[in-house]
Amino acid sequence: MTARWPHTKKLLHLLLWVIITTIFLYDRRYLILKAGLGHFAECTVVRLTLIISLCYFHIFYLIPRYFSARKYTAYFALLLLSICAYVGLQSLYDFYLYGVVLSWTTYRSFWASVPFNLLTTAWYLAVTVAFKLSLDWYQQRAELRELQEELRRNAAIVITDHSESDYLFLKSGTKRIKTSLESIYYIQGLKDYSIIYTNEGKIIVKGSLKIVEELFPAKHFVRTHKSYMVASNKIKHLQGNKLVLTNNESIPIGRSYKHLLAAS
Repeated sequence: MTARWPHTKKLLHLLLWVIITTIFLYDRRYLILKAGLGHFAECTVVRLTLIISLCYFHIFYLIPRYFSARKYTAYFALLLLSICAYVGLQSLYDFYLYGVVLSWTTYRSFWASVPFNLLTTAWYLAVTVAFKLSLDWYQQRAELRELQEELRRNAAIVITDHSESDYLFLKSGTKRIKTSLESIYYIQGLKDYSIIYTNEGKIIVKGSLKIVEELFPAKHFVRTHKSYMVASNKIKHLQGNKLVLTNNESIPIGRSYKHLLAAS
């Protein structure tokens, strides 16, 4: 999926604008009779060129460069300037087409189409932002599923449930290590890898803590921090914002994870 996704995204963006163009052409079909096919095509090209330029300048430049970087003042200033530029150019063209070519009295002023252009600009920006966020969300979910499948294949974590001794197999490097759940104290996440601490030492496996967490039975472990997961039966007591384990190691407690400890 990852290799094909960039091409799929391009096709979906193209499909979006085909749909928008079709709606626009249907809405402005009266121009063929009023102004001729030439002005109809000219109006279509001008409006779509301006709005596509504005929308992609917004989602591929302003959002990642300024909004995501929390440079909100620069983001809103540049967004406002780009909207003003679009509305100004579009209103100027509307004045030319409807006021000069078609001689419609309602478009004799440059300002006549400004409110409508402002409204449609907001609509186009909202639609394209929602569309991009939807694609990004789907891509992230798909990548997460792929990572989970890769971890299941490569880390070879297999959980076998027995009434007295639960155990699993962990792939660390080229070795597969049979590990009892009872021997695990806690798990630490380090970006793309996780370290499993047992009473016999530590085992490094491939996969983020979020992925590893889904492969371990929830009844045995509790998440205490964005980087830590602890075996429930190894908790000795709470001390401030830390957990003290039965081996006297201290594990930090994240603010957003305190309710999980209370529930366990």
